[in-house]
Amino acid sequence: MEVMKRNFTILIICLLIMSLSFIALSMSLASKAEAAEAGEIPMPVSINSLMVTMIDHSAHYIWDYAALEDRMLEEEWLAVEYYAIQLAAAGPMLTLGGTGEVDEAWVQSPGWTSFARDMSTAALKALNAAEIQDLALLRTAGDELLDSCLGCHRAFKPESPTEGVIHDPFYDELYHLFHREGEI
Repeated sequence: MEVMKRNFTILIICLLIMSLSFIALSMSLASKAEAAEAGEIPMPVSINSLMVTMIDHSAHYIWDYAALEDRMLEEEWLAVEYYAIQLAAAGPMLTLGGTGEVDEAWVQSPGWTSFARDMSTAALKALNAAEIQDLALLRTAGDELLDSCLGCHRAFKPESPTEGVIHDPFYDELYHLFHREGEI
């Protein structure tokens, strides 16, 4: 009877150890599955396409509104806010790489990261200008944005001008040719 009791105790201890091991293994596998699902999402387009279709587009609105000689309308300030948010978010996106041939090399450069950060900083200044409706601040932000864009192009794409060459002509109808009511 004593042997049977001891064997039963050993069996219970073994079952308990196996159960705890199974629970620990299940938790580990679940944690790894969650980590894989939350993994990095690769940039699905080239940096160049992001530049032409989003960044350049948004920057032109900032520059065009900053160049206005008279008071801006409420909806114009809202447009500046909208495009400044896009530009601010685009800076970190530029550091993710892309599908272009040289995208990975660009994002490895500290200079690239610095220009992307400068662009976002200028965009946040433009956003602040829109929020407080300060045209002088918007002009300063536009100048800083231009410095960032031109500096980056000089450093990373000196053979490609910042305007026109790589744009689809249709894009010119989409941006930086805006008109106020009564101007057309």
